[in-house]
Amino acid sequence: MRLIKAAIENKKIVLFLTAIALVAGIYSYYIIPKQESPDISSPLAMVTTIYPGASPSEIENLVTKKIEEKVEEIDGYDYSESFSKNSVSAVIVYLNNDADPDKSWRELRDKINDIQSELPEGCQESIINTDLTEATGMMISISGENYSYEELGNYADEIKKELSSIEGISRFDVSGKQEKQVKVEVDLSQINKYDLSIEEVAAVLKAQNINIPSGSLNYETGKIKVKAPGSFTSLQDIENTIVGVSSISGETIKIKDIAKVYMGYNDDADYKYTNQGINAVILAGYFQDGKNIVLIGEEVRKKLDEVKNNLPSDIQLDEVIFQPKDVSDSVDFFMQKLLEGIVFVLITVFVGMSLRNAMVISSVIPISIALTFITMYVLGIEVHQVSTTALIIALGILVDDAIVIGDAIQVEIDKGKPGNEAAFYAIKKLFVPVFTSTLIIVGAFAPLLTIPGAVGEFLKALPLVVMICVTWSYISALLLTPSISSAFFKKRNKEEKEGIIRKMFRIILTFSLKHKTIVILSAIAIFLVSVGLFKTLGMQFFPYVDKDILYVDIENEKVDDLDSTNQLVKQVEEVLQSQKEVTGYTSAIGGGLPKFYVTLPTVSNSKDVAQTLVKVDIEKTDTFSTRQELAEHLQYLLDTNISGGKATVKLLEQAKPIGAPIRLRLIGEDLDQLYAASEKIQEQLRNIPGTLNVRDDASQKTYQYEVNIDDTKASQKGLLKSDILKQIHIALKGSTSSVYRKNGSEYDIVVKTNISSVKELKNLQIKSSITGNKILLGQVASINLVSELDQIKHYNKEKTITVYSDVKTGSNAVDIEDALAKEIDKMDLDGVKVIYDGEKHQIQENFTSLALAGVLTIVIIYVLLTIQFNSFIEPIIIMTSLPFSLIGVVIGLMVFNMSLSFTAVMGIISLIGVVIRNAILLIEYIHDGRKEGLAVDEACLQAVSQRFRPIILSSTATITALIPLAFSKSDLFGPMAVTIMFGLLTSTFLTFIVIPVVYSLISSRKDQRFLQREHVENAM
Repeated sequence: MRLIKAAIENKKIVLFLTAIALVAGIYSYYIIPKQESPDISSPLAMVTTIYPGASPSEIENLVTKKIEEKVEEIDGYDYSESFSKNSVSAVIVYLNNDADPDKSWRELRDKINDIQSELPEGCQESIINTDLTEATGMMISISGENYSYEELGNYADEIKKELSSIEGISRFDVSGKQEKQVKVEVDLSQINKYDLSIEEVAAVLKAQNINIPSGSLNYETGKIKVKAPGSFTSLQDIENTIVGVSSISGETIKIKDIAKVYMGYNDDADYKYTNQGINAVILAGYFQDGKNIVLIGEEVRKKLDEVKNNLPSDIQLDEVIFQPKDVSDSVDFFMQKLLEGIVFVLITVFVGMSLRNAMVISSVIPISIALTFITMYVLGIEVHQVSTTALIIALGILVDDAIVIGDAIQVEIDKGKPGNEAAFYAIKKLFVPVFTSTLIIVGAFAPLLTIPGAVGEFLKALPLVVMICVTWSYISALLLTPSISSAFFKKRNKEEKEGIIRKMFRIILTFSLKHKTIVILSAIAIFLVSVGLFKTLGMQFFPYVDKDILYVDIENEKVDDLDSTNQLVKQVEEVLQSQKEVTGYTSAIGGGLPKFYVTLPTVSNSKDVAQTLVKVDIEKTDTFSTRQELAEHLQYLLDTNISGGKATVKLLEQAKPIGAPIRLRLIGEDLDQLYAASEKIQEQLRNIPGTLNVRDDASQKTYQYEVNIDDTKASQKGLLKSDILKQIHIALKGSTSSVYRKNGSEYDIVVKTNISSVKELKNLQIKSSITGNKILLGQVASINLVSELDQIKHYNKEKTITVYSDVKTGSNAVDIEDALAKEIDKMDLDGVKVIYDGEKHQIQENFTSLALAGVLTIVIIYVLLTIQFNSFIEPIIIMTSLPFSLIGVVIGLMVFNMSLSFTAVMGIISLIGVVIRNAILLIEYIHDGRKEGLAVDEACLQAVSQRFRPIILSSTATITALIPLAFSKSDLFGPMAVTIMFGLLTSTFLTFIVIPVVYSLISSRKDQRFLQREHVENAM
């Protein structure tokens, strides 16, 4: 209290410190890192192991299963998924919500290192990636119709050099540049003439192309280095390299005698990019952590403008993804809603009180927000959609303390007290209830910090920033408001007239106090009806990202055929080009684009897959009102217009992606049973109204030639398995034997044969490392055409197929899954286990966390109220206002046609503190009336009359602050704003009626029991 008294008496110092805080707040906002969405640390890691030449079944049994067994031993392990493909094993490890990622990933690396010796010979060292959420900050396309991928890549390299010097840039990656290499194509018919193997050719090239320092000669004048060049300087050097001597003629054998040497593109370059259908190379940029990327983006654009001037006119540079602009637009959008909210609050305050008083009360808004920005900067909280939304939610709350304190000061001034005395007396009287009500708000939001996992991390800034802002508003109301009020508030000449609304409430309350039972029963009935209406609201986990981007995942029916995949992509692009709403598209053929959003699933490189990023603008026409409707339309067009593969239109997901609203994992050991079960479930799903794009991730069966080595025959001929496998690998796949350097560039020298048929493969002569003899492959092995799955997937070490279904606009995933579950219960799936893992599962899992947070909130509030009122009953009376807020929540969501989403439930929990706050002040004033000797009902009427204006004013400020956000079309935070607005609206009005009635009912009975006891004691 001494500090408050000092602040009242030293107004100039308070105003000076306020000015400093405002300037510091503005500067803090300018330098705080800005993002579109919060960072989410990766709760998963991928272990990738390459075993060249192994089939999916060999990869599964020899590599994947061993790694799966090992990774489940790490601390915090939840479950794993795996993919076993030709030559590649990928195991994805997921952690539970309570895990310590740093500790778990250290253990993972140790476990994987331990298992390397148990993997088959020829396996490459496993690679562990624990940063699967890293997304590119910018994606620049360099395209041109008259340029090769190599030429475009060279331009990309030059641009990369220019941009990499900008401070705040982490790195740039060039994707899609097809590198040239020196091809040494060995003619099978020629090499078979000599006692020479393909492996030896590769080894000789490696040995002949080498630079070793020769040393130096010593002279009296000093040392002179000796250089003996040993590397190739031209393709002719490679052609003239001697690789052996003919055992028949004694002539030397040169590379040109058995092979063709030429420059060509890498045959294994299994990806390429197009932008608007034109060949393109992608330059993907990444920003350093903790930097303001909006400011860095301005520097990047300046540099790009300079670069463009030095490029040929037919080279096109396009910003496919440019996070600085997206972040700037997102921050501007939410800051605009914040400013609009401030305007609405100011209007509310100015309408509700005199101009002089309104200006004083409103002063806490800029100072509280400025102090919040300073705190955010100190604590490292970025400005993004979540933290800015928190400021909007806090906006209406932060003037509450100032309104209550300012109103009390004005009352004391009206009684004739001097300004300083009136201010100190009002603060002294309200210190405890205002402090408790602020604690109530903080206590209501604090449990939201306990939400676990990626969802909790995504939304963590919201409760944190609200708590910070409300705390600063309380401090401002205690120090700044009384200091300024004591100087500027004047005694009102006329008594405040009772308004029509207040008179109406007095009449209703007077009636209610005479008919307490009817009022309470009516309130309970209304509450039960609202609970029943809750069941009619659709449920939703998270809406899709509010971003003008769709993407299309493409799968080719022909496996390992890049040209065919390219043709499929062209079909997709033709469909996209026909839509006015599509403003641009960029495709990756043979894999996925660089990760352009944090929740985007990783796409492995494969010649039968592709991905297209689609930019859209639904406001270009009146055909579609949402991006989801456009996505459904595009899906229909693709389904009816493309052939030879499958294209799936997807929207970006928030927080915790699941792939589709309906997701079912089918688990079993027999793949045929899994395939049959998947078909049955998909057929049933298609018959349920509201489903869209029903599919599964079942692998295709592909044909391949299998070389079966006869161990007995091979041993008799002196051949080791390693001899056969290595030489087949070099013959068909090729071997990088050395590097050719020219004009500052390096090119791999790749040795490979011209084998193109099974017959030629059988005629490949394998040279024994033991005897030195050459034996035809056909003599020791048979080659058969067999079919095999191109990929084997596991979920928690068991074979799995996942069934997906999107949901049409207006339909609900929970209802569809409930209907599906009833049908699946009737099916005979031959022992196949079904795990429901879609939106309903996420709702059940995460809404449970919210429910626990809500219970914790109520417990915290009850404890605080019990301490304040020293009573177990009065906190219960105050908390009776909570159920009536649900009435407004249901009405609001129905009016705005919104589902009960995760953020809507967060809004309900947030509402608890605001509602309780009003009830606390009302009870405090009822107590004051009782102390003055008023009867219970009279005290209730007086309290409502005295607290009517500040409660209405503070509630209206909170509601009006959220109006811009509620009407902003934000699918993520709009429902939260609506729940708080409508819940507070109904609870505020019902608080004036129900709280006094319940208080009067309980107090009257307590008084009656006290009188009866006193009467008995007197009689004795």
